[in-house]
Amino acid sequence: MTKKSRKFCAALLITSFAICPVSAARKTPARMIEETRPMMGTFVSIQAPVLAGQDAETIQLATDKAFNEIARVESIFSVFKDDSEVSRINRYKREGEPVQTTEEVFGLIERSAACSKNMEGAFDITVKPLADLWREAGKKKVLPSKEEIGAALDKVGSQYIILDRLNLTITFQKDGMALDFGGVAKGYATDRAINVLKECGVANALVSSGGDTYCLGMKSESEPWRVGIQHPRDKKKVFAALQLKDRAIDTAGDYEKYFILDGRRYPHIIDPRTGRPVDNGVASATVVASDATSADMFATALCVLGNRGLEVADAKGLDALIIMEDKDKFKVGMAGGFKEQYGKAKK
Repeated sequence: MTKKSRKFCAALLITSFAICPVSAARKTPARMIEETRPMMGTFVSIQAPVLAGQDAETIQLATDKAFNEIARVESIFSVFKDDSEVSRINRYKREGEPVQTTEEVFGLIERSAACSKNMEGAFDITVKPLADLWREAGKKKVLPSKEEIGAALDKVGSQYIILDRLNLTITFQKDGMALDFGGVAKGYATDRAINVLKECGVANALVSSGGDTYCLGMKSESEPWRVGIQHPRDKKKVFAALQLKDRAIDTAGDYEKYFILDGRRYPHIIDPRTGRPVDNGVASATVVASDATSADMFATALCVLGNRGLEVADAKGLDALIIMEDKDKFKVGMAGGFKEQYGKAKK
């Protein structure tokens, strides 16, 4: 990609994103298995076409199993469930004391820590002390003090986790550290659901967990999945429609969860390096990747990185699109192969 193509260019009616399936004026399957359930603090949707020669009942059973898998992932990684594996770790860990984990939990911790290091600390699953602080601020509509932010920030940093793969234990080097998989769990759940569908013989499906989306195979024998990137400030508008096959896409932004105090927006995405909600002009960041777990983590990190997001995305070979907002004006920049592969997507 040339230097010129990496620069931000004027955007067309943009501000914030969400991922949503887009209908097309083409021939569609005779029947589509489609269901949406409230899960993981959002809505999870699964679509699977019934193509010629396929059995609808078999596909429906596979879809049910995929939903069950998402529920299983939520039961393990949710910090809002007292009996989850992650809540147990957060409740019983102490400074310097190894905590036993399962292979699955250890693997996602390991992968998340690697992403944190790879993305300059812009993504970090140890952000929970800060997330709790700002969540409470949103409820009370009272900003935390510098001292409170500093105290919470001192407990954050994946570099303070000792990983012992042989024994599947993790050790926090600071007392009061805690894990929050909010920036990766939905992507991981999406991938797990796709794996279940594949194991059941389903070759074509779309799974979307609150925007963390994976497009498996095709929507029909001749039509790929079309996924819309939503306008950040207007849910009724779609910025672009992408055609995807066997790819994941995720968008992170300041529009999904936030609170407003004294006219200022405080999004739920926290910069783990400063201890504060992101305030760098990024309205949203979209990443297309081979798996939803990666897309989820990288999209969050790019939101936090701000102006450096495109440079980092290019350096890491990420297919990314970032929307910047400045005084009600918006600019969009593309990195990696995004412009070549998706830049001509019909608006």
